[in-house]
Amino acid sequence: MTRTILSLLWIILLPIGTIAQAIRMPAEWESQEKVWLTWFGQERRDSVSCRVMEALQTTVELVLNVESDSMKSIAIRYMGNYRIDISQIEFVTDRYVDFFTRDYVFFVKDKKHKLQVVCYDYSAYGAFNETAMPDEEKKYGRWDERLAKQLNLPVINSEYVFEGGGIEVNGRGTLMAIKQMALQRNPKKSLSEIEIELKRTLGARKIIWLEQGLIEDRRFPKSGPFYKNYFGGGANMHIDELCRFVDESTVVLPFIPKEDKDKSPVDSINYPMLEANFKILQQAKTANGKKLKIIRIPMPEIEQLKYTLTVEEADFRLKALGFKKGDTIHRIPAASYCNFFVSNKVVLIPKYWMPGMSDSQKQKDDEVYKVFTKLFPNRKIIQLFARTVNRGGGGIHCMTHELPISKN
Repeated sequence: MTRTILSLLWIILLPIGTIAQAIRMPAEWESQEKVWLTWFGQERRDSVSCRVMEALQTTVELVLNVESDSMKSIAIRYMGNYRIDISQIEFVTDRYVDFFTRDYVFFVKDKKHKLQVVCYDYSAYGAFNETAMPDEEKKYGRWDERLAKQLNLPVINSEYVFEGGGIEVNGRGTLMAIKQMALQRNPKKSLSEIEIELKRTLGARKIIWLEQGLIEDRRFPKSGPFYKNYFGGGANMHIDELCRFVDESTVVLPFIPKEDKDKSPVDSINYPMLEANFKILQQAKTANGKKLKIIRIPMPEIEQLKYTLTVEEADFRLKALGFKKGDTIHRIPAASYCNFFVSNKVVLIPKYWMPGMSDSQKQKDDEVYKVFTKLFPNRKIIQLFARTVNRGGGGIHCMTHELPISKN
């Protein structure tokens, strides 16, 4: 009997109202036992991982995934350049744990506050279907199963496809996601079927569907650039780049001033999407009937963060799109102040200004810092450079994954 049939039988047999009450997905700001990261083996990402570990190590247990014993040795030597107590780091050897640990595991709590692991199917952010995916790639998508065994936790199986960065919750039954993401990951499912599955697996009682997502947070392997020679490369419409809960009924959403929207083709495309989502949020309520408080925060200045590259003769993919040797292309990083991480006593937020950038970019970093100090008055706000990780399609939130504290 397939997972889908079992899921439908489960829904039919339960009394009305039981589904949403049986489990819930905890909010990120709830108490955490440990946090996972993965060593990537590339300085521009691993340097950010070290800064994250420095910031978190006194407030929560840290687990670092490494693909081999030799990589563990390399990581330990490199971490010696930072203020990290390596004796307090738990190392786990697993070759098939992605750098963006956020996206592969979902934890929920039952009525007794005990943890379970939700195991969704995996499609590499919508790039593959089950039959086309290489066997090696499939192993990354099974980290949730391996982790459940390590932690001795029960599993809720699902044939639907979701990643952690694509789902945002307030811990009290309200879930936010981008509609196009959910449908793109589950092309054979209707939105109503997807909603039923999110209620069954994550305990959602209210789902707020936002439209689209940041244009740079999408992959364009076939259609090429989204504007002339501008390329994205994100996770295909993840909510953690767009809109986040900061408490049960407050969300943060970026804005682009109307007078600035034509300064960049990226901002010109994102501006109407952000305003359309603002209107959706204005009409939305939580599962408990509360209207949302919407805090608008700036978008980083994309034109100062983009990576400009020259097409090389050997890049056949770009040549197939009509580019030739010597042409210039722009890679847009998945840069967003919404990609923050809340842990026990700290909140890690991105910053972007570096010498040579405009004062206006520094002002945005400062403005976001002040906003978060008000939103999280009992936590220390720590700004970290995130651009080198953004370049790979994610951010601070994507590269971290917390284990909520469970009652024994």
